[in-house]
Amino acid sequence: MSSSENFKIYKEAVDVLEENGIGYVIGGGIAIMAFGRTRDTKDIDLYIEDHQRDNALRALAGAGFEVDPMPGVNWLCKGFKKGITVDFIMENVGGMHTTRETLEHGFWAHINGYRMRVMAPEDLIVRKIMAMRSERNDWFDCISVLSSTYERFDWEYFDRIAAVDYERALSFLLYVRSDREHIVPVPDFAIKELFDKISQKLGR
Repeated sequence: MSSSENFKIYKEAVDVLEENGIGYVIGGGIAIMAFGRTRDTKDIDLYIEDHQRDNALRALAGAGFEVDPMPGVNWLCKGFKKGITVDFIMENVGGMHTTRETLEHGFWAHINGYRMRVMAPEDLIVRKIMAMRSERNDWFDCISVLSSTYERFDWEYFDRIAAVDYERALSFLLYVRSDREHIVPVPDFAIKELFDKISQKLGR
């Protein structure tokens, strides 16, 4: 399917959630597009709270989607239409759950011509830091997001949710500060805050 046809289905899934009062934010590769970086992505990641899992599946099924509750998998369930996948994500690597705060920090954006609610840059970066693997684009996705949002970036919020893995968060920020290809002014206090948290953890 073409990108435009994919997005019609993505928007249909988003509309179903909105019509049924189910809070969501978009993460993953689709969210990255809202920050100016375009790359291929195979599906849409819709982050919802744990207790909305069954409601989201019922709503999607009622709108003509096939659904897979993924029995035995606590963090993910899926919907399908015309071969296009919609992922509902409740939890990320490191035990990071989608919470009311995650949803409230989201913002409205137009992606490929459609208005959708997108995950905040701080949440998106922390989740991608946790998911980062050598064969994935996560590191440079994060740099792209931070490059386009550093002037309004909520460092206090970032430091708080980075508690899932302070070491990874700090390694990312240190890399960004030392990367001559991407000049992003990561503030000293953000580095110090994470360093202090790691020192406390180590009992130093």
